[in-house]
Amino acid sequence: MKEKINFYGYPIDLTYGRGQKNIYLRIHPSQGKISLSLDQRLGKQGALAFLEDKKDWIFQRISPDQVLEDPAYIEGERHFLWGRAYPLRIVLGQKRNQVDLREGEVLMSLKEDLDREGREALLLEFYRGQVKTRVPDRLAYWSKILGLYPKDWRVKKMTSRWGTCNPRDQRIWLSLYLAQRPYQALDYVLVHELVHFMEDHHNQAFYAYLDRFFPQWKEVEAALNRPLKG
Repeated sequence: MKEKINFYGYPIDLTYGRGQKNIYLRIHPSQGKISLSLDQRLGKQGALAFLEDKKDWIFQRISPDQVLEDPAYIEGERHFLWGRAYPLRIVLGQKRNQVDLREGEVLMSLKEDLDREGREALLLEFYRGQVKTRVPDRLAYWSKILGLYPKDWRVKKMTSRWGTCNPRDQRIWLSLYLAQRPYQALDYVLVHELVHFMEDHHNQAFYAYLDRFFPQWKEVEAALNRPLKG
């Protein structure tokens, strides 16, 4: 029998055998995955107890910059900010709920504990704020180079695209998840959307503009389509 569980944000593939005397643990660093085989009588609780006992050993062997497939937003998990991975630290009993980057950690301060969805929402608002703080200077820089000045821009939660725009109304929307990526990714998305003010479609003229204004766009776009790594 097989089962998939979550352990500190890592997907664990469990395989239960009958009369199995030993527990077999396999690490797949490049994928950030762990496989565990054990006797079915130990069950899920036995598997979690074993993993907890081996936690330090496991984390030394998992790639420190591998993105989590399904984060649980718990203490010690790694979360990305501008292309770098930081451990999550959670502190309860604070005056207000907020997230900061402090001393090499993503610090989540909470008045009282939140469930997974509440912690996720708080971290996403932190990402939104990070993007909103960085956009004005970068947009001013690229607007001057391209001679294009949008009337409005917004940051929102978008999971299927990094940015979008309305050339007619001269508006740009950016994904808050850009805060997870290197700074250069935000620059590329800004240029990409500004170029759409001149050319609606992804045609030869559009890519010619990208080649002119952002020559490294192919490398940055390719990186955006790959899983996060520090």
